[in-house]
Amino acid sequence: MTKRFFIFGAGYSGRAIAREVAREAATVAGTTRSAEKVEELKRAGIVPYLFQGTIPAEAKDALASTTHLIVSIAPDAEGDPVLADGRDVITRAMPSLRWIGYLSTVGVYGD
Repeated sequence: MTKRFFIFGAGYSGRAIAREVAREAATVAGTTRSAEKVEELKRAGIVPYLFQGTIPAEAKDALASTTHLIVSIAPDAEGDPVLADGRDVITRAMPSLRWIGYLSTVGVYGD
């Protein structure tokens, strides 16, 4: 099986995961909230997508072939921003999905 990873929140932890999984993945894609960090993700070998609360159409195309999904975005006052916009995509439009990892810590977010 060809592994395709998608990381929501390719910040410090997400990039560390990307470095490890790149050895066994055909592609590693990830999101950033900042247009300035797009080039940084490219240099790290991550196909970049901007995520500012809404999943862009191009990212939905990438998600359709994703086998491994990692969520590393902190919840906000309304809850999980990935599920807020992406619940239907994750549950209905990811036929290749085999695994989901969710990073969190009460030490950072406190709730």
